[in-house]
Amino acid sequence: MNPIVSVIVPTLDRPAEVGQALASIVAQRGVDLREIEVIVINDGGSPVEDVVRDARERGLVTQLINHPLRRGLSCARNTGIEHAHGAHVAFLDDDDLFLPGHLSTALAALESGIDAVATTCLVADHRIDPSTAIGPVLTATTPWDVAFDPVLLEACNLFPVHAAVLRSPRAGRARFDPGLPAIEDWDFWLRLTREHGYRIGRCAAPTVIYHRLPATGSMIGAVADNAAAMARFGALVRRIWARWPTSTDRSHRFRLYTSIMYWQVLGRLTAGGLGNPHYYQQSIHALAHAWREPDAETDLIERLTDIITATGEDADERRTA
Repeated sequence: MNPIVSVIVPTLDRPAEVGQALASIVAQRGVDLREIEVIVINDGGSPVEDVVRDARERGLVTQLINHPLRRGLSCARNTGIEHAHGAHVAFLDDDDLFLPGHLSTALAALESGIDAVATTCLVADHRIDPSTAIGPVLTATTPWDVAFDPVLLEACNLFPVHAAVLRSPRAGRARFDPGLPAIEDWDFWLRLTREHGYRIGRCAAPTVIYHRLPATGSMIGAVADNAAAMARFGALVRRIWARWPTSTDRSHRFRLYTSIMYWQVLGRLTAGGLGNPHYYQQSIHALAHAWREPDAETDLIERLTDIITATGEDADERRTA
């Protein structure tokens, strides 16, 4: 049986976490496990043969590819694309999880004829037990559920990589950029939409968990509490913007709003700390709301300021708003 979807799982020195990630694929409902192909790319890390063997014994068709040396997340995902046989591909980083309906929900949405779909992602600042019921998961996470617009995508990233299921890019030349240490997924979405004609849709169902943990050692994990990391991240954003010029005056203006957001974050970090760890999702929601509702643009800068300066209970209330 040819796979309907290939799930690409890069991993590096997280055998326990990648085991949970694979278990979340085994737990998928509404799709035959024989129609799922999983490609685990060990990017020069500690062995994961035992973890992969366990997934196979549970019925998951799993291929393991070992990079002898670390090549980076983009290269690992590109290796997965090259070895994918499914009509569609999905991405799952080793420390994140699919909820049980992710693949069936996304594949159903793709039947409308679009090329890719992004579901709602639940962002967690602590490890979520994959056996937790959806109710407690919703309470303990922050939704990243921004409506998709290809022009607003020029200003900011609208969804994380593992929220997407897409028509396989294997036959084309669209790949992740190995030169980007972060936000390589945003660059990839821009490449797909602007150079390869991908039509991306939106599905509001929450189907994936993204663990954004402070101690992960990644640039993304550090930008909420480290001014130097935030400055490097801002330079990467400007690099993306230089690579992909805006197509409208409005998207250019929203880039300026995004710049104001990042400058305010950097200012708070330089002054001693940022009290709202959920600022990014909340800021993107505010930008997307103003994009859909032009009247909301009049006080957008003030709302972004409120988000960046929120602390304590205010930040928690904004998380669930």
